[in-house]
Amino acid sequence: MFITEEQANKLALYAPHATVNQIENYEVCKKLALELPETITGVFECPNSNCITHNEPVDSSFKVFEKHEDIRLKCKYCEKVYSREIVTER
Repeated sequence: MFITEEQANKLALYAPHATVNQIENYEVCKKLALELPETITGVFECPNSNCITHNEPVDSSFKVFEKHEDIRLKCKYCEKVYSREIVTER
């Protein structure tokens, strides 16, 4: 089973400077250098209990950016900014 580049880039939230190796027949056939995606939709829940994503049938959506080597996520709807740790631990 191989992961897509989009799936690999979601891993960048946890290891922003890692490389994912795809192995076939016991040999590395492809290397994917991880890059932070610009947005992540429908993967994490917004920590803000007043956010519209908790009461309406809409997928959560975050803009991803790096600030002082710390990964931050900004909710598209309530516009609150969270560190990666707060959003991904839920």
